[in-house]
Amino acid sequence: MRREILERNILFLCDDNAYLSQIAEATAKHLAPPKTRIFSAGAKPTRVPDSVIQAMAELGISMKGQRSKGLADVPVQDINLIVSFGDAHKKCGDLPGGAKIETWPAFEQGKAPGEATPEAAALRSRRDEIGNRVFALFLDYWRNVA
Repeated sequence: MRREILERNILFLCDDNAYLSQIAEATAKHLAPPKTRIFSAGAKPTRVPDSVIQAMAELGISMKGQRSKGLADVPVQDINLIVSFGDAHKKCGDLPGGAKIETWPAFEQGKAPGEATPEAAALRSRRDEIGNRVFALFLDYWRNVA
């Protein structure tokens, strides 16, 4: 017996909406199940670095149209799941009370653990880790509707 596919609205939230949540948003939009809307925002939004856009392009994932946003730019009242990098959700007072909050690690933006190379390798490492987490998030989703 198949379950009905419900609409879901997911918000990826980090401090600056320039790095982690942008990667998660782009990856999630690339992998999103039907009836799933994806958003990202930051407590204090800043500019998305070109290196993030380039790292995603290496995987064939376009970030065209994505920009750094604050909570005022997102329909927070419609959000079902908030994925917070670190404690970003604690820095935002306007989050919907009924939304589930899942916390993912807030990686440092410098070098990756155990790497001597600068940020390009660290960025790719973080991108891949976030991609794996997004994939797992949607895998759980499909298990619940199949």
